[in-house]
Amino acid sequence: MTFTHTRLPLLPLGAALVLALTACGGAESGSPEPGADSADTTEEAADTPAPDTSDLHRGPIPDAAPDMDEADLPPEPEGSAPLSERIAWEALERVSSFANTTDPDAASTCPDIAGEEGESATCTVTFLGEEFEYTIDVESGGVLISYTPTLHEGPVVREVVEDTLRVQTESEQVACDMEEVVSVAPDSEGVARCRALNEDLGEVLEYDLNVGGVGTLSFPQV
Repeated sequence: MTFTHTRLPLLPLGAALVLALTACGGAESGSPEPGADSADTTEEAADTPAPDTSDLHRGPIPDAAPDMDEADLPPEPEGSAPLSERIAWEALERVSSFANTTDPDAASTCPDIAGEEGESATCTVTFLGEEFEYTIDVESGGVLISYTPTLHEGPVVREVVEDTLRVQTESEQVACDMEEVVSVAPDSEGVARCRALNEDLGEVLEYDLNVGGVGTLSFPQV
């Protein structure tokens, strides 16, 4: 049996070194230069325009959202006082609670109320220059009078709204598109459009103002 041997050519040692060096050089040429990514990120951040806050109102962030302090109301009438006086105080307390603040110049008046079954009476509360109606419908009279009260609309105060938004968004710069005081029915949505600066995002975010049944304020983001 005859075997045939194939002889492979051998590269000179110098040629092998050249090939090895060429392979290493090719890998290095494809690598990014050190610091390239961070430089691009810094350049992008510098190119991002600052948000427009010219129409926002700057103020300190309160420790808590504003709330009505009953100590700031006039003294509550004694139980022996006429029913109209007691209901008038109740109406003022209800309006102030809805507004989440008090008005030292507020006034509340009711017509004479006998407290008889089927009787209806409407009281008027003057609060921050606006008038609000508070109606009671007497369901049963006697020693213990049962009645259903209704606050048809309540005051929403822009200063209170913006301070509440500051607390909820943790932002000093906010604004709400509304008058200083507006009359709002309980359980109203989209009462006003508000804005607040989000410093982490570097953006001014928009919120809707919703008012609950007892004047609770909430701000779903738009």
